[in-house]
Amino acid sequence: NKGVKMRKLTIAIIMLFSSLSLASAEMGVNIGISADVGTFSTSGSENENGEVSKKKDAESLVGYGSVFIEKTLGFLPGPFGRLSVGYSHVPHDLKSGTADREDSDMKTGTAGAPVNQKIQADFSNFNTLYATLRITDWLYVKAGSIDVDVTTNEKLGTGSAYGNTSLDGSTIGAGIHIASDNGLFFRFEVNDQNFDGVTLTSTTNSANKVTITDLDGTTAKVAIGKSF
Repeated sequence: NKGVKMRKLTIAIIMLFSSLSLASAEMGVNIGISADVGTFSTSGSENENGEVSKKKDAESLVGYGSVFIEKTLGFLPGPFGRLSVGYSHVPHDLKSGTADREDSDMKTGTAGAPVNQKIQADFSNFNTLYATLRITDWLYVKAGSIDVDVTTNEKLGTGSAYGNTSLDGSTIGAGIHIASDNGLFFRFEVNDQNFDGVTLTSTTNSANKVTITDLDGTTAKVAIGKSF
């Protein structure tokens, strides 16, 4: 399970960073907080007893805060010394909007009376492992992998119910880093995020499935931190 593996790697990195002494002036560790705002779009469809609904597209505005810790790799030779590895965590849940629509009930194999379909999701344990490469003293590029848990909260008139899942994804971006002599720094970043698709099977009727084919977003990040 990719989500379990990533969480184990995340714990290992946190333990590594926490074992370092912040008393060292040359430790090469950055810690900070950040705020993101952007838009995400998604596409999905439902297969109910072999009847596939028309693909639905949705877009929403998102905003969230995060904390992060990084280790610079200045001890490496040449351009590798411009690399840093980092971990960021969103310490709060993200809630999606509620999708609400009327559908024909296909659970008998034929179109029936319209039923109300409501679904909403909570996103938690939003973690990112990433690497940055400094192009100049103030410009950098970034790439990483994302893991997030998804809790579905649905009220479907068709009687279907879907379990929770986790999503894996990737992120790429670029940013500007402005540092002061006392170690305080500010950043502005733009990131593209892309999550893998997922198919969920109804826990009440295995013939019913929901498929998410795309979940993509672009966010702008503002960060403040301290270098040690």
